[in-house]
Amino acid sequence: MDAWNHNNYCVPPEHVDGLCACIEALFPWTLIVRKPHLVGYRLGDDLNRGALYLRPTPAARAVFDALARLRRSDAELGRALTALEAQEADLTDHHGIRIASVEEWERRVACALELAQTRPELAVTVVHVERPGDPGAMTDYLYQAWVRLGLLGPWRNTFELQALERRGHLLPAPQALDDPREAVQRLVEPAQPDLDR
Repeated sequence: MDAWNHNNYCVPPEHVDGLCACIEALFPWTLIVRKPHLVGYRLGDDLNRGALYLRPTPAARAVFDALARLRRSDAELGRALTALEAQEADLTDHHGIRIASVEEWERRVACALELAQTRPELAVTVVHVERPGDPGAMTDYLYQAWVRLGLLGPWRNTFELQALERRGHLLPAPQALDDPREAVQRLVEPAQPDLDR
């Protein structure tokens, strides 16, 4: 089975300290490496199943500066980036993170809101928060919050924090197959009705 191993972000060198402050405030991830050219966090106990890396480079600084300059001078580009930021949070490129409990989710959302209000230099934005029962909520059991870390760059900078009500609503695990090709076959060939019943 494939497993998502890591996300790597190329960032301006002067953004690293601020990003580390954001990550360490919002996520209980383990710092596994901190060098001038590489910062890494492990999301859980298994390094093979989730990590985040920051790679500071001058090229990232140059792109960040050039895009900011062009955004001010090119009205079309400015409108496009503004529209991307303003569109529905779930449509925007983001990374989804499942949090173990609703209580912990609430704590993280409160922390993100506090960072957004008290630490403007960290460029944290709570884009949208949905709880079961809210207008437009996708389900009656899923808690969602989209948090943007602006120091990562102008896009692909958003994390969706999710939590489920303890009552469940989890989908059943898929049946194990001896041959992965069987799964593909099931997708392309709908099951035939059992006429003997």
